Amino acid sequence: MQTTLLPRLTSSPPLADCRVSVIIPVRNEAENLPAVIQALANQVDSRGDVLSPNSYETLVLANNCTDNTVEVAKQLSACYPLLQLQIVQASLPKEIAHVGKARQMAMDEAYRRLSLIGRQNRIIASTDGDTQVASNWISALLNEFDKGVDAVGGRIITCRSRTLDIDPKVSLYYLRHIAHAYISAQMECSLDPQMHDCWPRHFQYYGANMAISAEMYGHVGGLPLVKDEEDVALYQRLRLADAKIRHSPDVRVFTSARRVGRATGGLAELLETLTNASQTGQTVLVESPEITEGRILIRRHLRQVWAILQSDRSFNIKDYVRTTDILAKGLGVPEARLQRCIETASTFGRLVATVSDYQAHQTDACQLRPTTEISAANMRLRQRLQAICQSSKDSSRPHYTGTSLVVILKALQQVQAIPLFSPAH
Repeated sequence: MQTTLLPRLTSSPPLADCRVSVIIPVRNEAENLPAVIQALANQVDSRGDVLSPNSYETLVLANNCTDNTVEVAKQLSACYPLLQLQIVQASLPKEIAHVGKARQMAMDEAYRRLSLIGRQNRIIASTDGDTQVASNWISALLNEFDKGVDAVGGRIITCRSRTLDIDPKVSLYYLRHIAHAYISAQMECSLDPQMHDCWPRHFQYYGANMAISAEMYGHVGGLPLVKDEEDVALYQRLRLADAKIRHSPDVRVFTSARRVGRATGGLAELLETLTNASQTGQTVLVESPEITEGRILIRRHLRQVWAILQSDRSFNIKDYVRTTDILAKGLGVPEARLQRCIETASTFGRLVATVSDYQAHQTDACQLRPTTEISAANMRLRQRLQAICQSSKDSSRPHYTGTSLVVILKALQQVQAIPLFSPAH
């Protein structure tokens, strides 16, 4: 990603000690912005001492505002003189005046600015105009990146004071949704553990609380220009590149639970969907717990096979053929095609994407339709998780051997091929 091709939105360079460039795309957030900036101005380190204001900067990009957001931002800059605050006012054409473009402009500018002082060990962090970061947000981010990760998705918590008007039935639906995501994440940690993203972890990587190293941002070509769910699009680019993504529970922000969202795919849209479901007594369905578990298992074994081929170590061709035969049957992919995908994929993420794309075009959409009521699915996933954890305690050997994988895949093949992608995404 060439910085010379990026537009210059600010004039003064960042301070030499700056490690984190925080971007905030806003539109008509004059009411919320004071609390947002105050939280960033009052950052502390891991010991609770005041964090050096020279170690980070904040870039507010005001996108087609019709209120006094820009004036409020300038007042806040004067109110917090030690905060390195850059304010950019943008008037975008209607067809691109959306959060996807605004966040891309802000992140590109942060990348350009950090490039002026050297991208190594520099971080681009993102939050929203209705979100307050925790007092140790910057410090927690630095702690995670210092462990060698490429990107961090932080925990997004709804402000308790702003959820009081949400109907209890909606809250119940929401808690079930969150529980399913958390249990699935814990299942991943148990069956397909990644050292850089071990338990405890969560499942979120969204614009209100995400960060990426400047080097990785350039490597993946920056934030894709899409109207909606630009954060999800960036996450997909990171996965294609096999970036080390940490879903950290220590990096926290507190966001509004407003029901009228500024973009599709966000919390407001989810709450609206759950509200409609609760009012009509609609049953919320998710995929079968057996499919959830099977996908995690098969992805683990697929990763192992791909990793062996990438290494310099020799491998047993008979074992390779036998394993790919099992995986091919479990995935519903011709064996020769799967072997070709494994042998030509430059990253594991690209291998998963290629197989997933094949499955999506070959599998009947009805086959992927969620079939299990969410409460029942959560209960069964908890039971399996408890059994897996207990088995690990009772034996020094891995819970899943090659033989048990065969048994599991054969059982699942009676139902359908295992999708590497989740229908929920």
